Parts: sequence; structure tokens; C-alpha cells
Amino acid sequence: MADVFEKEGSPTQDATYREHLDRNWEAGNRKFAELEGKVKNTEEKYQDIIGDQDSNDADKKKKEERIKALETQVAKLSLAVFGDGATAVSIDDQNDINNAKKAKGISIDYDNDKR
Repeated sequence: MADVFEKEGSPTQDATYREHLDRNWEAGNRKFAELEGKVKNTEEKYQDIIGDQDSNDADKKKKEERIKALETQVAKLSLAVFGDGATAVSIDDQNDINNAKKAKGISIDYDNDKR
């Protein structure tokens, strides 16, 4: 067994071994560069997605504020048009009201209602 360590490799074997190591080293460097590029691309895509998400959150907040403002306007318009929410009661169906006391139609054209 001691003679295994005593033998030296031939120059041809050493050169072949060195070429083999060099090829493997270069292949490893190429693969590492490829993986590093993929990691950078993934990081860029992630940052783009996070940026889009932040802008979407800001847009969502603006739209929610706009919806609240519109709801307030609709509530004001509803109150102006329909009053305080009381239901209208038709007085025409009541028998105890004299026909002479019923309200007459009102014209917006101010001169036409006098004729």
C-alpha cells in the first residue's frame, strides 16, 4: 500500500487531469452565471409585482374614497327628492274630502295658469 503514494503520475495524466478540472470549472462558472441571471430576473419581476401591488392599493384607496363621496351625494339627492323617507299618502282615495278642496294642478309656466 505504501507504494501507491510513492508513484508519481505521468505528465500526460497530469495534463489530462488539469484539462478535466478546467472544463469542469468553466462549466460550473457558466451554470453559476446562468443561475445568478435567473435570480436577478426573479428579483426584478418580484419588485415589479410589489410596485404594481402598491399602486393598486393606492388606486383602491382613491376609488373607495370616491365611492364614499358618491354615496354621500346620492344620500343628499335622495333626501332632496324623496324627503325624509316618509311614504306618500294618497288623499284621493278618502271619501270624506270634498272634491272642491282638492289641490289643483300647478303649471311651471307662470302666465298659463291664470288663463
